[in-house]
Amino acid sequence: MSQNNELTVIDRFTIFEQLNMHQRCIDKGWGREQSDLYNRLYWPEAKFHVNDLRTSTFEGFEGMKQMFDYAHSVFPMDKWFHSMGAFEISGSGDKAEAHWRWFVYWKAEHVGIVSTGTYDDIFERRDGVWKCLERTSKSDPNWPNDLFQPFIDRADITFKAS
Repeated sequence: MSQNNELTVIDRFTIFEQLNMHQRCIDKGWGREQSDLYNRLYWPEAKFHVNDLRTSTFEGFEGMKQMFDYAHSVFPMDKWFHSMGAFEISGSGDKAEAHWRWFVYWKAEHVGIVSTGTYDDIFERRDGVWKCLERTSKSDPNWPNDLFQPFIDRADITFKAS
C-alpha cells in the first residue's frame, strides 16, 4: 500500500484481472464448475444489478449462480464472446471503484457486435484479497430488443440450473 493510502499499481492490476476474469468465466461455458469459478469473483453478500430487458438484482452466491445459469441456459452463449472496453479503477485503502465498458460479439453465424454497455463496480479488499461487492450492469440504448426478447420469452422452457 502506498504512503498516501491510494491504490497501488498492483491493486489496480489485481482488480483489472478480476474484470477480465469476469468476461472469461462467462465465455468458458456452462456448468457447476464454471458457476463456482464465477462465484469466487464476488464476496458472499455481493449484489449484481442488471438493467437490460429486465431490471433484476441478484444477491449472494445463490443469486450469482442463478444469474450465471440463466444467462447460459436461456441465451446462445456458445455463439457469442465477451470483451472489455475502456476502464478506470480508482479508490484508496481497501475500497475501489471500477467503471468499464463491455461488448458482446458474434463468433458464429453473424459478424459484429451483439450488444454493449457498462459496469459500475465496487470492490473491497479483505485479508489482502480483492473481490467485487456490488456490480451494476447498464445496457446501452442500442440494446437489440428484437434479438433478445425471443430468448426471454422462452426462459421458462430453457432455464436449467447447474
